[in-house]
Amino acid sequence: MLHRGIRLPSGAKARPCATPRTSAPRTSTAPPVPASTSLSRAPRSTISVLQATFTESVSTQDEGARISVLRLSAEAETGTSTPLVNAMFLVPYFVTKPGQQLFLTGCISELGGWDPHLAVPMEWKEGHQHVALVRLPVSRIVQVKLVLKENGQPVFAEEGDAREVMVMPVNDAAEGQSQQQPGQGLLEMTAAAQEPVTASAPLDRAAAGPTVDYQIMCHFGNPDATQILRLPVVLPPKTAGDRRVLCKFVVMLDQLKLEPRQYPVVVGSCEELGSWNVESGVKLIRQVGGYWTRRVELPMLDGPVQAKVVICNPDGHAAAWEPGTANRVLLPSQPSPAAVAGDAMHIFVCRWSQPDHTAVVSVPVEHERADKEFIKQLDAAQREIELMRRAVTAKSRQCQSLESELSSSRRTERALREEVAGLRSEIGYLMQDMEVAQRGELAARQEAAELQRELQELGEGYERQISFMEAKLDEMELEILTLQQRLAVGPASLTSEDGAFRSSSHWSSSAPAYEEETPRVFTRSNWR
Repeated sequence: MLHRGIRLPSGAKARPCATPRTSAPRTSTAPPVPASTSLSRAPRSTISVLQATFTESVSTQDEGARISVLRLSAEAETGTSTPLVNAMFLVPYFVTKPGQQLFLTGCISELGGWDPHLAVPMEWKEGHQHVALVRLPVSRIVQVKLVLKENGQPVFAEEGDAREVMVMPVNDAAEGQSQQQPGQGLLEMTAAAQEPVTASAPLDRAAAGPTVDYQIMCHFGNPDATQILRLPVVLPPKTAGDRRVLCKFVVMLDQLKLEPRQYPVVVGSCEELGSWNVESGVKLIRQVGGYWTRRVELPMLDGPVQAKVVICNPDGHAAAWEPGTANRVLLPSQPSPAAVAGDAMHIFVCRWSQPDHTAVVSVPVEHERADKEFIKQLDAAQREIELMRRAVTAKSRQCQSLESELSSSRRTERALREEVAGLRSEIGYLMQDMEVAQRGELAARQEAAELQRELQELGEGYERQISFMEAKLDEMELEILTLQQRLAVGPASLTSEDGAFRSSSHWSSSAPAYEEETPRVFTRSNWR
């Protein structure tokens, strides 16, 4: 993962690396730094008169010799401090655009002290490789990150924690080599500078460059996949007539997720790679950081070897072949005499689904002699220390992961508690609304019951009135029937009980009307 800007790792404050700044031997495409700038980074009080005089005496030489002199003078200044070794940082494959360049930054002064403007530039090599030679303190954990600059300005840096690098002291005297004493290189270069400029020996030594003690392979964007290799690689004695070359595969699966117990296998056109038989291929071993490695001897001197990466199931059968129709062509990085003679180990960095881009890195190899058995023991001890260092690093990563997971769980718990509190508040508001609704429903029911009682009372009143009026109507009907019957009999039948006296003249005058019209009978239905 990449991000903009420079982010200091969290461990930079927990383990400060305060090492005096020394002018490390750097290889860069940028123009050489002037002598005044390089000396300004080191304490000026420690520069002796001899060094100043010598710097003036070699001012007529070329720029490369002058930078080598300054480098050796800085080494002489720090001869009594923490021992330093030469480490070659290498990025096997990273494509940059015009104007872009990779830089190294870290927690020590040799790497700029996390200042991107003082970072160590890396030189671009053929095959999109980037290298830089840095002096590192021994037996100390150094934090390093890769920074991408464009036109001199930082644009991208590796995300996450910095890669942690620790190198062990180099005992050259034990291997029969001369151990350089503090200040010895400065005196030798001073004597050489006093010789005529036509002498080619000092310039040849300066052009040869310092001896590389360690090679540190870094993959941009993956700090965990950092491989530290002690140079030269010591191997058992080689039998005469053996034309095989030691090779190492470093396979990066990137975002490919494997099923449980699946593993990658390298198959190829030679017998050592199974002759395209997956079951006879080279099974890779998983390393800390998520990448897979394995050493194998291949007949590289007889011609190129073609290969591919295959994902296998636990039963050994192929589950997925590397996509693409092209095969990986395994060739030495540069046709050097050591590579031709088989005195070099070739490291092939293979990224999944990129068979056309196989980065190749060649490192020197020395075959041990029978009278140097202690070299094998030292190599075994160094491997054990490396395994212990990786185990400690893995445990540290695991602890950091657990702490991060615990912090995430605590944040989730706080969020859930806040959510539960919000839900409880909302439930309280809903309960209040429910109580208000229940009180309104109770009031409405009481009002409906009151209206029901009033309606019942009104109905009972209406029924009493109707009964009373029906009784009155019945009485009136009886009276009307009685009067009609009396009228039908005749007017003479009327007596004083009627309560009114009618004269005979009145009945006589109205008799014809009664005779002419039929008397009408009134009933309750007619009346209504």
